[in-house]
Amino acid sequence: MRILRRLAAAFTGAMVVVTLSGAASSPLRGYDDKHLTLNAEPISANRATFEATDGDRLTVVLRRGTLPADSTPEVVIRTPDGAEITRSAWWEPVSLARVDAPADGVYIAEVVDPAGGTGTLQLVGTTRKTTTVDGPPLSLSISKPGERAFVTFPATVGTPFTVVARSDDESPEWDVQLAVHEPGGRELGRILDPGISSLAPELDVVAPATGTYALEMSAPSDAVGTVTVYLTSPAEPGSITVNGPDLPLTFDRPGRQLTAAFPATEGRRLFVVARGAGLLNTSSVQLTVEGPDGRTIGSGSEEQTDLTVLGFPVHRTGRHLVRLDAAPLAKGKVDVAVLEAATATARVGGPAVELDIDRPGRPGFVTVPAAAGERLTALITTRALHPDAGLTSVTVRSPHGTDIASGALGAGVRPDFTDTSFTTRSAGPHTVQIEPDGLSTGRFTVRVVGSSTVAAEVGGPAVLARTPEPGGRAFVRFDVTAGQWLDVVVRAGELPEGGAAVDLLDPDGGSSLGSRSFVSAGDTDGETLTFSPPASGTYLLEVDPDEDHAGSVTVQIKEH
Repeated sequence: MRILRRLAAAFTGAMVVVTLSGAASSPLRGYDDKHLTLNAEPISANRATFEATDGDRLTVVLRRGTLPADSTPEVVIRTPDGAEITRSAWWEPVSLARVDAPADGVYIAEVVDPAGGTGTLQLVGTTRKTTTVDGPPLSLSISKPGERAFVTFPATVGTPFTVVARSDDESPEWDVQLAVHEPGGRELGRILDPGISSLAPELDVVAPATGTYALEMSAPSDAVGTVTVYLTSPAEPGSITVNGPDLPLTFDRPGRQLTAAFPATEGRRLFVVARGAGLLNTSSVQLTVEGPDGRTIGSGSEEQTDLTVLGFPVHRTGRHLVRLDAAPLAKGKVDVAVLEAATATARVGGPAVELDIDRPGRPGFVTVPAAAGERLTALITTRALHPDAGLTSVTVRSPHGTDIASGALGAGVRPDFTDTSFTTRSAGPHTVQIEPDGLSTGRFTVRVVGSSTVAAEVGGPAVLARTPEPGGRAFVRFDVTAGQWLDVVVRAGELPEGGAAVDLLDPDGGSSLGSRSFVSAGDTDGETLTFSPPASGTYLLEVDPDEDHAGSVTVQIKEH
């Protein structure tokens, strides 16, 4: 331990001499204040000297005293021959000049402030500790302005580690900092604001060389405080089998990254599912999947800890790795699985197919071959959703993977049924994706039905529009000229008790004109939709009987 053996001051004009001697060990426990009178005389008159040993890490602290409030004094540290080593910056109410002595010798602290006045110089040392990655947590303190704390530890080139810092003070100074230095002294990264509780910041580092690294705690002003620091390596990878049992992984230490490896075959689409089991101090789990070459092929997170799902395509056969990250102070267990989707193939107008989604996070895919321009409806029913909470989302995708329609099971009057209508823009296999919410699982039946279309004329006779089968839709096609005022009269034919929704669609057949209405089964007067087409073309009237029922209506189009 370094001891301040002798601290003396001799005055020759305006010069103050401060002498430090002793063995090269630390911490430096003793220090005294020496008042230095500053004036407008040459800068060389405002100096103090001190002895240091090669490698000493010291700080010269200048306090304002009677210096003018608008002045910004500096302290310049020079070698015995006058060469500048470092220059301080002013941080109200102190100026700190830090020096890592390059050799044994007497150094000069020169105060630069031509405004004059009285200031206070202090000479402050450092504390030193040693540790290892995954060693016990370290308590580091700055007890007086200008003090620094250093922790050294070994690391091997290519080894990743994480630094986590948590303040132990109720009101920590915001400008306490932690920096990591490689063996050559270069800074690799810095934590600027050690936080409290689960807000503790972290710094991820991959060692660029083998050797002794240093963690430095400092503050640019007169801040003091205590910080608990963890140096943590990633956990050893676990092993997962696709569609196999869950693998339990544990966040057992601040900053811990969890990993698991699994084999995968090119062309498959897989899903990583992470289920939290009593996770603490984190609001989400971040998933990242790396391919055999180490490149990231999928990443994402959800703001929940009970279930996080990440889907990704497999581009190359080989060993893949999934990484799990959470907040720095996360604690608790996560069950991880890699799953394939439940799949089935349905034909338009064919029988219903079944999807058994038997594990949380596993989606279901129903492939539907279709020609371009078909107006289809996917009818989805479930009778065994466990637990029966939340919504089951439904998404329809084109052969190119574009979302073309969406819906939700559980959002309507019947929580066990939904119908999602869509129009195919290109030929090929379309996909109906079913995703139960949260931890829900269940068995689903899916049926895809087509539609029928009849033509009508403005001023012509009424036409009968009938759905081709239960759950399908019927369309009436008619040509109009922009600016006409038209009445579309719809009367019930054979309709279910819930009636039918009717809507006018633009010439593209995809956008509603805002005239959606309902025709009741017992309404003999029917409904009249009045509109003026914004453009000439072929418009559509859509007839959609309630839920999965069939039905028919008569439609007549008249001049208003």
